Amino acid sequence: MKILVVYNVVEPSEEERLFSEQEIVFVEQHIARALQEYGHLTVSVPIRNDLWTPLKQYDPNEWLIFNLCESFRNKTYLEPYIISVFEYLGFRYTGSDRRTLANCLNKARAKEILQAHGIPTAAFQVFTPLNVHQRRLEFPLFVKPVSEDASIGITMDSVVRDDRALRRQVRFIWEKYHEPALVEEFIDGREFNVTLLGNDSPRVLPLSEINFRHIRDPFARIVSYRAKWVPTSEEYLKTPPTCPARVSESLKRRIEDVARRAYQAMGLRDYGRVDIRVKDGIPYVLEVNPNADLAPDAGIARAARAAGMSYADLADEIVRLAAHRYRIKGMARPRIVTYELKARSAGSDGIYSIPAQALLPSVLRAEKVKRLRATSAVGVAA
Repeated sequence: MKILVVYNVVEPSEEERLFSEQEIVFVEQHIARALQEYGHLTVSVPIRNDLWTPLKQYDPNEWLIFNLCESFRNKTYLEPYIISVFEYLGFRYTGSDRRTLANCLNKARAKEILQAHGIPTAAFQVFTPLNVHQRRLEFPLFVKPVSEDASIGITMDSVVRDDRALRRQVRFIWEKYHEPALVEEFIDGREFNVTLLGNDSPRVLPLSEINFRHIRDPFARIVSYRAKWVPTSEEYLKTPPTCPARVSESLKRRIEDVARRAYQAMGLRDYGRVDIRVKDGIPYVLEVNPNADLAPDAGIARAARAAGMSYADLADEIVRLAAHRYRIKGMARPRIVTYELKARSAGSDGIYSIPAQALLPSVLRAEKVKRLRATSAVGVAA
């Protein structure tokens, strides 16, 4: 298949954003190579200050866009605009549409949608320095920018325990990022990253847990910008992920159910990640992340490996899911859709966690089935 790997090239900006911005180019290189492993023809298309000209030379009837754009002209809030241009030019693309991207980028709006669907999420208010005195929430509170991603604006000062600290942190966000602060009641509990693949019936990959055991202070158990992007930092070293997470079967089912409902409520497509904290056995959604980080060492790729998928398998599966959604002829069906249909034809309601064997290449799966049948036959004869 012909695939345009479209990604945004950012201009040097403040140090805080440097790591997350540089990773986009790194991801593009790996995705392009991964797709080539599956025989796809790829062309990398960098986007700087002009989105139209680089794309207009390609026929949208021949090319599918693998969308890796996270901002435009260094503005995160312009991410949905990129999708509008794709659609105006007639391109089909991987990942979520502009409405989903806009709703998830506005964290307050996202929480309103989750609440409307009865999905647990922490109580919240949106503050500027002018209305912070109207607090109705109970301390401790968690403060972050209302419209940033990649943990931008989250530091060890983000958890506040009194009005003075709250006012200071809200003013910090207002002055540095020029936007209101989303303030939530802090949930002290285990934190999970939940990767999902699919569309009408999204499937949950093995859960990943942020390991906080090296952090004694419960209010310091957060994933700050440094914990996410600066490998040499103490925050990063003290928050390693564990995948698959060690959880009871009942808790696993609850987390999967909430993550799947959040994914569908927000309208995610093809792939995404839902961040969850569990308190008193209840999974609370922290954030829903469409078009989440696809770096080989990031959460989605890690969960895919735990499910038995290589990085190339993951990239190809995202393309298959998009192609199936657009009904593109000549493209192989998604492995997840194929497995789901087989499960249901056997009289099951399907599964929500993907066993590794379900993602094996079809030839290997056939060989495994043949061995199982041979073993069963021996057992019956005995």
